[in-house]
Formats: sequence, C-alpha cells, structure tokens
Amino acid sequence: MIQKIYKNWNFFRVFRLAIGVLLVVEALKSSNWFLVLVGVVFVLMPLLNIGCCATGNCPVPTGNSKETIDEVEYEEIK
Repeated sequence: MIQKIYKNWNFFRVFRLAIGVLLVVEALKSSNWFLVLVGVVFVLMPLLNIGCCATGNCPVPTGNSKETIDEVEYEEIK
C-alpha cells in the first residue's frame, strides 16, 4: 500500500493532488463541509493512485485491429 503512494508519479497525478488540496482549503475557508468531503476524496485518489484510468483499466485500442470495416451503401431518397 505504501508503494502505491511513492511510485508512478506524473504531472497529472500531481495536478489532481493540487486541485484536491485547493478544493479542501477553499471549502474549509468557506465552512462548506460537504465540499471538504469531496475535496478529501479528490486528495485520496491521486495519493492512492486509484480512479478510472489510473490502474490501466481503460486502455485505448491499438491501430492493429484485425477487424475490417464494411463499406456502407447509401440510397438516395427523394
């Protein structure tokens, strides 16, 4: 678990952490406790490296697809 925090840091992970910290600070300044909880979630996501694409769960398909695209025929309707 500790290794997840120290490995694979990139610009977007640092950016998400900064946005989360900014959200928590601004929510605390305005005493908006719901946004503090949302900000904590946004801080924990980059710290633990969890999220939709952080673990490689949504890969982009490569261009070497074996599928062929069929030609579509159109019929003009007047």
